[in-house]
Amino acid sequence: MNFQKLTKGYMWVVRFGGIATILQALWNVPLERVTFNFLLLFCFTIGIGSRMTVQIPRFKSHIAVSDTFVFLALLIYGGELAIILAALEAAFSSWRFCTRKLTVFFNAAAMALSTSAVVFVLSIAGFYQGGQVVNPSGKTANFLVTLSAIVLTYFLVNTSLASIHDSLKNGIPLWDTWKDKYVWTFFSYFIAAAVAGALVRLSYTFGPSVVIASLPMIFFLHLAYRMYLKNVEISILQADQAHEYAKTLEERTAALRDSEQRFRSAFTYAPIGIALVSPTGTWLKVNRAMSVILGYTDAEFLSTDFQSMIFQEDLPATLVSINQILAGKTENCQMEQRYVHKKGHTVWTSWSLSAASDVHSDNVGLIFQLQDVTDKKLAQEKLQHEATHDALTGLPNRLFFMRRLAEALQKSKQNPRYQVSILFIDLDRFKYVNDSLGHLSGDRLLIGISQRLRECMRPPDIVARLGGDEFVILVEGRYYMEKVTRIAERIQRKFNLPFDVGGHEIYSSASIGILHATDKHRSSEDMMRDADTAMYHAKRAGKARHEVFDEKMHRAANETLRLETDLRRAVENDELSIAYQPIFSVADRSLMGVETLTRWEHPELGNITPGKFIPLAEEIGLIEELSEKILRRSCKEISMVDGLFERYSGFRLNVNLSCRHFARPTMVGKIDEILDETNFAPNRLRLEITESVVFEHQQRAVEMLHDLRQLGIEIAIDDFGTGYSNLSYLVSLPISSLKIDRSFISAIGNDGGNSAMVRTMVTMAHSLGLSVVAEGVETEAQLEVLRELNCELAQGFLLARPMSLSEFKKFVADDVSLFTAGQSEIASVSLVQ
Repeated sequence: MNFQKLTKGYMWVVRFGGIATILQALWNVPLERVTFNFLLLFCFTIGIGSRMTVQIPRFKSHIAVSDTFVFLALLIYGGELAIILAALEAAFSSWRFCTRKLTVFFNAAAMALSTSAVVFVLSIAGFYQGGQVVNPSGKTANFLVTLSAIVLTYFLVNTSLASIHDSLKNGIPLWDTWKDKYVWTFFSYFIAAAVAGALVRLSYTFGPSVVIASLPMIFFLHLAYRMYLKNVEISILQADQAHEYAKTLEERTAALRDSEQRFRSAFTYAPIGIALVSPTGTWLKVNRAMSVILGYTDAEFLSTDFQSMIFQEDLPATLVSINQILAGKTENCQMEQRYVHKKGHTVWTSWSLSAASDVHSDNVGLIFQLQDVTDKKLAQEKLQHEATHDALTGLPNRLFFMRRLAEALQKSKQNPRYQVSILFIDLDRFKYVNDSLGHLSGDRLLIGISQRLRECMRPPDIVARLGGDEFVILVEGRYYMEKVTRIAERIQRKFNLPFDVGGHEIYSSASIGILHATDKHRSSEDMMRDADTAMYHAKRAGKARHEVFDEKMHRAANETLRLETDLRRAVENDELSIAYQPIFSVADRSLMGVETLTRWEHPELGNITPGKFIPLAEEIGLIEELSEKILRRSCKEISMVDGLFERYSGFRLNVNLSCRHFARPTMVGKIDEILDETNFAPNRLRLEITESVVFEHQQRAVEMLHDLRQLGIEIAIDDFGTGYSNLSYLVSLPISSLKIDRSFISAIGNDGGNSAMVRTMVTMAHSLGLSVVAEGVETEAQLEVLRELNCELAQGFLLARPMSLSEFKKFVADDVSLFTAGQSEIASVSLVQ
């Protein structure tokens, strides 16, 4: 509800009613009654009566003497003149206390309405006839009734109008407003009516001059009454002040007792240790919690000082804080302190210090507050350790190491003689331990490796585990560079000894990259990058070795990164080409097949050898996509040769698969799909694999090879003799031939010497029912030896160089004698030559 709008509306209603009443009174005023005496009464009422007000003690309202004159005018001169006089007197009186015109008009209208209501009630009661009160000089009883009607009506109407206004304005119930603020005004109206009645009776007895003569009397009576109320107000105020002071004093006394009791209780039973200590450090008073925290009794505390209980390392900072408090430089201070418990163990505390009184007084004391934070401190240290150390090995982790490396690098920039080096360690073939023995054994091996790495370090060095099978060692300070190399050598020697993991003897080796910080290394990330590069060079150089970083490695890494990006684009856009190298019968040099070789002509770097981009494709996961594209294209192109030269439709195609293919369970299905797509017969395809396929993928590789064999595809072992050889696997695998690596063929001299190894391989293959293909034949002597050993097939520059598809078509067309009708052998597709 909007009380503000209701209040304004109500005030306007009262104003309009008052204006109407005043206008009616002016219209009906009897001019013959406007005598000199009335004008004198009018002037006295407006000029003096409106100013003769008395404020009621404890209230903001005032009593005006002019009410007496208004009642007097009503009794002597009639209602019209009384209404006009009341309105004007209210307007002048209100103007002295309020400058708002609307409020002044409201008060004047309210007085006019109240006086008009009195006239209306008197008329109904028969006490007002002919424009004036009936016989004021008549019987006393009737006159008293008339005065009572005047007082009651005036009081009720006037206070009701004011109460309604205040109730709407303040949102307070009407009854509460009238009762609390206006009931007391009845007394003032009663006195005013009584005085007016007495003056009227006297005027009829002694004449109208009595009224005029009484005006000064009324004035002085008003002043006396005003002074009386003033004294009453002062007395009331003094009594209130005395009562309030007594009440405050009592409350303060009670509060002081309560405060003292609460302080004693809080001091004694506080959950933290509180003690009163002298400036010299003597314990003066301690609470129960202090005894619990440090384990001493009250008597033991009071017989000594805090200096004997605190850690001596923490004492200097504590004394500095105490001196600052005593000197008034600070009001309080906080810090962590370590105390010695009575039983001897360390207690971590959060210590707060403040002065117990004015530091400039003679009786100054200190308040110690100790909170036991030992559990919190240990938990923080545990969390900090867990956040900065590896959970498995207990070594610092990457976060801790990188932070220490950054600090060491900063020291080296400040002091040129301060050196920083990194050994980046990556375990060789760790994956096979997890795959063969399980991750639990792998974790045990990592724990054993971390212990041996600790044994290889100098005391100030740090070894950390970066994650997986990667470790790193930080060497900093002043040392010779050879010391870092000797650390790497010690690690290699340690790794030469077997590890006992759950009853299994496991040998492990590591590739180590060494980096010595230079001015070019601006951040720890720069150092880690170059150390990682050196480690990869060690791994590519044969593993189980260490390499020291140099700028050539950085350039090689940049080149590899560029090649990786370009290779991705080349594979996507089919920019790699295929060369074909024929495979011949050793007996009569007839064409038995063809091997496809992948070639990459870089637009800027020129020819990139397969030995460079094939391992890169395997490393970045492109080898599967590349092999599928080469196989699909080779099948299509060889089918084209079949269509042109029917005599050569019998030779077959063999595809060399990377080890990465056997990690994909969909590999067999994908090959079958390509053969269907190109309409290439499976029995014309032989897939070449290296011996490492079986070693790395074991049973799954064997199963996939059997699936391929069931499709009609033959299997050959490529680069035989250069990798891991296991005779039991050769017997169990569904293979049909072995390809002897070119390194063994090239060892055969012009006189046929150095052929013992080749002889052994050929004999073993034949004993297993396998055919043999010799790679890299470049001399007649080599070919003659192979013929003597009954080696079935051969390829090499002596017989034919790799050629494009168009050149291969021309080669077949020009040399038809190389084809032997009815004989068919399998062509070989290689991606690595």
